Amino acid sequence: MDGGLAVFGFGLFILSLANLMARTSYWLAWPILLISMVAMGMAFSESKQRNTVPLGVSVAMGVLGIIALATGTAPWLTITVFLFAGAFGLLWAEFRYDFFGLIPPGQVPHMAKRGPVHWPWQRRHVR
Repeated sequence: MDGGLAVFGFGLFILSLANLMARTSYWLAWPILLISMVAMGMAFSESKQRNTVPLGVSVAMGVLGIIALATGTAPWLTITVFLFAGAFGLLWAEFRYDFFGLIPPGQVPHMAKRGPVHWPWQRRHVR
């Protein structure tokens, strides 16, 4: 996760610089620059919230992408904002769910592995 946050954060940093140099939409470049700094800073921190940062960044990038789409920002910028939103969402999911095989068996969240207790195949049958 550290590497993913750092690489994606650096990619966002380059995207924000490209947007500033192209002078297409300053209103979008500054939030992206701020989000990239948060992502790169959290990549090397010891915070317990580091696992939830990619979800927050993904949601923020998704909202910025929707606003960029609604305001008619340059297509290359809108597409890359959505791509980064998806990449951060996938990064969050990789270390949240066992489906990807990256979580040691002892660290799988309890409810993510079992599901709701009321599912029929998880009820205890007493004989």
